[in-house]
Amino acid sequence: MKIVYIHQHFNFPWEPGWQRPWQFARRLVRAGHEVTVICGGRDHKLTELEGVTVHRLAVPYENAMVFQQRVRSFVSFMARACWYAAKVDADVVFASSTPLTTAVPGIIASRLRRAPFVFEVRDLWPEAPVALGFVKNPVTIAAARGLEKLSYRAAEHVIALSPGMEEGVKRVWPAARTTVVPNASDVENFAEGRRNRQAIRAELGWADDDVVLFYAGSFGVTYDIPWLVRLAGELARRDSRFRVVAYGEGAATGQARDIARQYGLSPLDVLPGKIPRTEIERMLPAADFAVSTLVDNPALEINSLNKVFDALAAARPVLFNHTGWLPQVLAEAGAGWQLPRDPAAAADQLTAELATGEIDPATGSEAALTLAREQFDRDLLFRRFLGVIEQAAEGRAKAGSRRRDEID
Repeated sequence: MKIVYIHQHFNFPWEPGWQRPWQFARRLVRAGHEVTVICGGRDHKLTELEGVTVHRLAVPYENAMVFQQRVRSFVSFMARACWYAAKVDADVVFASSTPLTTAVPGIIASRLRRAPFVFEVRDLWPEAPVALGFVKNPVTIAAARGLEKLSYRAAEHVIALSPGMEEGVKRVWPAARTTVVPNASDVENFAEGRRNRQAIRAELGWADDDVVLFYAGSFGVTYDIPWLVRLAGELARRDSRFRVVAYGEGAATGQARDIARQYGLSPLDVLPGKIPRTEIERMLPAADFAVSTLVDNPALEINSLNKVFDALAAARPVLFNHTGWLPQVLAEAGAGWQLPRDPAAAADQLTAELATGEIDPATGSEAALTLAREQFDRDLLFRRFLGVIEQAAEGRAKAGSRRRDEID
């Protein structure tokens, strides 16, 4: 089966960023399918790796871009991807948001190639940006809602990354066929880091009695990196054993560095910059906790945060500054704890509960790895994903067969 996979933000394993598209694309090839990925990037480039053909279009995108720059990037990729996707033979066309505009080349290619269209919803657009105040123009909102409804209606099947996103799809188009396939834990990718945890801590200069909080991901405005840096400052005032390291870049980088200086922290110690995916896999298991932060907005609580699934694969429990479905799942498993929104109160709670054993990184580590293996393993979730793709193709083939029988 020939599959066209449209995803603006595609990363190879050695690049920083989200790995779901690469991990699923390579598994589709292993399952016997031909996969052509159409994505964006700095340069126009055609690459093949592990049988996956990656057609990267020259459409730059960075988290540090202001909203208007992002919109221009989204529109540019939509237009170019329409042209390239329409030229590729396909039995199934798969498109993944965000942005929502990736649905357009998916729909066009599916019509021209007479192939079923499967749409993946990573964020609810325009619901989330409207709730966050990023989109205020009523004409733009109406157009986005129209495109959202069209995308769900045109799709043979919609994959949602969380139960809350699935509910959002159903609110817009109740007839949509949906399946939840959350982000996943690449358990084996973190195995070497888990085995060599103590040696890596020593290499990084983390003492045995240091308490290391680790963040790796976007510094976009929705991720509340300023809260994390304030927490680092408050913890440093209480106990010098605490270390907070946040790897990444984005719109909040400058503000976060300023806050670090206000607390007397070295910005480079707390905010070392972006690192490749392979370094996250090596370093995260050496920490004591992973951290998941979001600004205080209910629209974000349905997110399927990749950093949380990485933490589980690394056998690291997670500290949250927000509520939502993932904090609830991890809390019930004993693999996560929620801290207050106020950084000083969060530092007080973490310090006190570590002392009493209410927060225990050792038992949290075991619970995290068990959760990764039993509920969120990449291969486990890929089988669910593959079932959706193959059923969409089979459904279209059966429908075509029925039409031919009727004509005969």
